[in-house]
Amino acid sequence: MPRTADQSLEAKIVKAAHRLWRLHGSKSLTLRAVAVAAGTTTTTVYKRFRNKEALLLALAELVQLRITERTTSAPTIEECYRRFLKFADQHPHEYHLLWGPAWSELLGPGRPRPIKEWLLEKFAVRFGGKPKDYVLSYYALFLLVHGTASLLIVTRDRRTKAEMVDSCLAICDALVANTAVLKKPHVP
Repeated sequence: MPRTADQSLEAKIVKAAHRLWRLHGSKSLTLRAVAVAAGTTTTTVYKRFRNKEALLLALAELVQLRITERTTSAPTIEECYRRFLKFADQHPHEYHLLWGPAWSELLGPGRPRPIKEWLLEKFAVRFGGKPKDYVLSYYALFLLVHGTASLLIVTRDRRTKAEMVDSCLAICDALVANTAVLKKPHVP
């Protein structure tokens, strides 16, 4: 009787790689270690992922889904960026992976950006106009929150982290409250 391919093997490999990445970051992520953690062989991992970079891209896609689910389930714009910062602080290895070399393949120009689309829609519903009117507000928030998140994942001191988060949130809250300053003027 011929062997049937395990349809869930790729998911098992990604899940095993994700566990290793979350625990130890890139230093623990070899295709051999992933194979052992997934209960398969290195050859099988290579058949599914041509190299470590392909596996990292699959992991980054998984992280993107997780951060998107967490942030876009927020009831408000303000809660969205609070959840984004919390995700980065709680999952520094994952955040680093998402914004490492794979980010342009996942989120570069022309790629879907579900968090951006969600926020633009929230701005339009809350303040009127069209989602595209709020692109500058989105980028101001994103660059501020991402910059803070990038510092959070490399900072160990709790007081420093708290100061950064508090400052970032105060600025973001003020930005949202005064978003009309960045709103694209409506031309009839």
